[in-house]
Amino acid sequence: MGTLNEQSYRISINPDDPMVTVRIDAERIDNRAPHKGRQKKPPLTSLLIIGFDSEYQSRDPIGPTKEDATGARNEILSYQFCARLIAQDRTDETPQQASGIIIPDEGKRWLLRDFIAAAIGTFLKEYPDQIVPTDVYLVGHFTRADLPMFEEFADEARRTMSNVRSTFVSIERSIPMLVVDPDGQQLAEFKIRLRDTILLAPSNARQLADVGRMLGFEKVEVAESRAKERQIKKQMKQFRSDNWPKFRAYAIRDAEICAHYAEQLIRQYNDLFGLFAMPLTLTSFGSKLAIASWEQKGWHPDEVLGREEKKVSRYSKRLGYSVTETIHPHQELVHYELDFVSEAYHGGRNEQFMYGICDEGTWRDHDLSSAYPTAMSMLCKPIWESIERDVALDKIGMLDLAFASVDFEFPEDVRFPTLPVRTQNGIIFPRKGQACCAAPELALARQLGAKLTLRYSVRVPVQPGDRVFADFINDCLARRKEHDKGTFGNLFWKEVGNSTYGKTAQGLRKKRVYDLRGDDMVELPESSLTQPFFASFITSYTRAVLGEVLNCFSENVQVFSVTTDGFLSNANDAELAHATAGPIFDSFREAKQELGSKDAPMEVKHTIRQPVGWRTRGSATLMPGDQAGANIVLQKGGIKLDLRDLEPEEENAQIVELFFNRSPGQQLTYESGVGLKDMIRFGADFVMRTVTKRLSMEFDWKRRPTNAVDRTVEFQGHTYTHLSFSSEPLENFDEFQRVREAWDKWAKKPFRLLKSVPDLSSFQLYLDTNRKTSESAMRYASKSEGDLKRAKRDLTRAFKHYQAGFDLVLKRVGKIPHQQFCEILAGVGIPCQVSDLDNAKRSTFEPHQWIVSDRSVDALTQLKEMHFPELQTETFLPRQNPD
Repeated sequence: MGTLNEQSYRISINPDDPMVTVRIDAERIDNRAPHKGRQKKPPLTSLLIIGFDSEYQSRDPIGPTKEDATGARNEILSYQFCARLIAQDRTDETPQQASGIIIPDEGKRWLLRDFIAAAIGTFLKEYPDQIVPTDVYLVGHFTRADLPMFEEFADEARRTMSNVRSTFVSIERSIPMLVVDPDGQQLAEFKIRLRDTILLAPSNARQLADVGRMLGFEKVEVAESRAKERQIKKQMKQFRSDNWPKFRAYAIRDAEICAHYAEQLIRQYNDLFGLFAMPLTLTSFGSKLAIASWEQKGWHPDEVLGREEKKVSRYSKRLGYSVTETIHPHQELVHYELDFVSEAYHGGRNEQFMYGICDEGTWRDHDLSSAYPTAMSMLCKPIWESIERDVALDKIGMLDLAFASVDFEFPEDVRFPTLPVRTQNGIIFPRKGQACCAAPELALARQLGAKLTLRYSVRVPVQPGDRVFADFINDCLARRKEHDKGTFGNLFWKEVGNSTYGKTAQGLRKKRVYDLRGDDMVELPESSLTQPFFASFITSYTRAVLGEVLNCFSENVQVFSVTTDGFLSNANDAELAHATAGPIFDSFREAKQELGSKDAPMEVKHTIRQPVGWRTRGSATLMPGDQAGANIVLQKGGIKLDLRDLEPEEENAQIVELFFNRSPGQQLTYESGVGLKDMIRFGADFVMRTVTKRLSMEFDWKRRPTNAVDRTVEFQGHTYTHLSFSSEPLENFDEFQRVREAWDKWAKKPFRLLKSVPDLSSFQLYLDTNRKTSESAMRYASKSEGDLKRAKRDLTRAFKHYQAGFDLVLKRVGKIPHQQFCEILAGVGIPCQVSDLDNAKRSTFEPHQWIVSDRSVDALTQLKEMHFPELQTETFLPRQNPD
C-alpha cells in the first residue's frame, strides 16, 4: 500500500477556512532511473530538504513505571515543514523554498509519509515549473520529541530508524515512500533520509535558537522573558488559540532553521569531500578530514592506525550464499598490546580540592587553550612493526608513544600527585600505589621526585616530524580564522577541530546503547579513528600539563578544583607565570606556536570573587565577578533542577541554597523526558516523567580533609554557616576504599550530612574505631557457590585490567588467550567461561573483596604456585583488621 499523491490539509485553526489540496504528479518527479544493464543510478545533483517540526500540548508528567509510560501521549497541535530544493552546481542562487503548517483534526494524527507527501506537493504547487528529485532529507531538531507525533512512529522506527545519542536518524537504510495515484498506480518511490541537527550543531550552539543565530536569523520568541515563555510553552494550545499569527510564525520558523542549516552542512560536505550528501554527525567531518590528510601524504589509514586489510568470507542469510568482506583488524604486534594500552586511557583529571566556603578574593578559571587538539598535533607516525617492550623508565622520553605500569611513591611535600589510579568511583591521585599511564605523566612523576618501579612497559618508535594530526588541526585553525566569531564557519571549524579527539577513544570503554531494530542494548562500536595508543597519549599529556602547573604553585596559592583541561585558583599573574615555566608546559606552548595559533596557551574563562564547592564537578559562586557573562562558575555535579531554562544567576542561586539548606535524606523531584527505549517499547510520546532522586552534595573523599573550620557567609540576604576544609592527597587506593566503605555506612544508616566540624569529627571517629564488617561478603557467601563466584569475578577483572600481578604475567608470557585462562581457572576449581572475561572488561577490579573459604584460598594458592608466580595474592584477600 502506497502514499496517495494527493493530500489535503488545514492551514488555519478556523474550521470555516477552506482546506488546501496539493498533488505530486508523475511528470513533476525526477526519478533518476538507472540505465539498462542494472547500472547504478546517476550521481545526485539535486536534493529536496524538508525541515520539520511539531507543536503539541504536553500532558501532565507520568510516573516511573512502565504502566505509566504505556500509551502516554501529548496532544498534537500542528505539523510544520519547510521544503527547500538545492542543486549541487547552483551555489550562488537562492534555493526555492515553500513553508507551511498543517493543523490536524482534533484527536487525529498524520502518517509520516502523508506529511512528507503534503510538503512535497506544497512545494510543487508553489513552483509549477519545477520538478523534484526522489532523494529527500527529512531534517528535525531533536527528532525524539517530534517524530512520535506521527501515527505509525514506533513501527517505522523499528524498521528504518537508528538511535544516535538518544535521538532518531536513518543510517543503514532510508525510509521508502511509494507514491501512488487514487487508482493504486505507482508514480515514484522516494527515499527519505532522516537527520537531526542536534547531532550536527556545535557544542556551544545546541539549542535551535543558537543555530538560528549562527545562520543569521533569529528564532521567533513567544515572550519577552524566560519565565513568561515557560508559562506559554506549558499551555501551547491556549497560545495557539489566543495568538494564532505568532504561533504560526514561531512554529514554521523552527522548520525553516532546520532546512537552512541542513543546506549549509550539505554544501560544506560537498566542498570538502565532493559528496552531495548530509552526514550524520559533526564529528564525521573531522574523521574524514583527518584520513584525507593522511591520504594526501600517501599514507594508508591502516598503516597510521596499526591495522591491516584482510578478506574474510561470511554467509549472508539475506542473499543465501557466502560473500567476501574486507575487514581491518589490528596488526598482530599491536593486537597483543591493545588491552594493556587501553588500561592507560583514563580520560580527564577531575578533582575537588576544597570543600565548603572559600576565601573571598580573585578566583580565576583558567583553561588550556585547545588542549586536546594541541596534544593530537604532537603525535608522530608510529612504526608499528618495531614495538618495544620492557623499556627502562629512564629511556622513556616525555613525548614518546610509550606506556608503562609502575609502582610509585611521591614525596610527602607534593600537593597534587599526578599518577592516576582507577576506582569504581573514577580515577584518584594518591601519594603511592600502582598506575598504568603514558609517557608524559611518567616524565612528570620523575620531575616531581616520585620513586618509580617498572612493572611492564611498551613503546612504539615513531617517524620524527611526520605528524599524524598536525595538518588536519592546522587546516581547522586556518579555516576558522577565515570567518567572524559566532558565525557558522567559525563555530563549525572550531567544533570539528576540538571534537575529533573523541573519535580516537570511541569504543575503548565499553558503552552500551539501545538498538531500535533489535530492541536490545548493544556495544557502541569503534570509529574509523579509534586507536588506544593515540587516545591514551592525548589524555595523559593533557593531565601532565595541568599537573605540572598545579605543582609549580607555591603553598600560598589555593587551588579550588581541576576539571579536564582547566582549574580554578586564586593565583595572580606572577604566580601563574612561574607555574607555566616548566618543561611540559613549554612543550605545550611550542606545539601551539607550531600550529600557528596566536591564542595564549592558557586563557581565563571566568573570574569570580568567592566559590563554594562540595565534590568533583560540584561547585557554585557565592560572590560573582565583575564581567557580565563570565562572572559565574557553576558545576551542578549531576543535580537536575525542575526548571531547566533559568538564567545563570538564577540557577546558581538555587544550587547554592540547596547546598546550605539540604537535610539528611533529602530528595529532589524534577521532570525528565521519557527514555528512547521506553518510547519504543511502550508506545509513548516524548512525555515528561517525574523523577525523584536523593540529593548528593557531600564530599567524594578522593582526597583527605585538612584544616576543617565552620565558616560563615552572607548570600542573597541570608547568613549561612557551613563546614569548610582544604585537602591533601590520600595515601593509597586502600585508604580511599576504606573511607568510601565507611562513608556509605555512616552517611546512610541513618542519613547524615557534613555541615559542621562536629559532623566531620563524628565521621572520623567512626572511621577510626569501626572495624570493617563482612556483611556483603556474608550475604554473597550464603548463596550457592558464592565464594567461587566472587573468586571468578575478582580474578577475571584483575586479568582483564592487568592488576594484582597480571601485568607481570603479561611481561613474562605475553598475552594469554581467553580460553586458556578459563581452562586454568577451571583446573583449580573455579568454573569460568569466555563470556565472563568479556563481562569483566566492563568493571573495575577492586582489591580485598575475596570471600575467604578453604577452597577459594586453596584455588588462589594453586594459581600462584602452578601458573602465575607473579600473582599478588594479598591484593585479593581481605585486609587484616587491627586487634
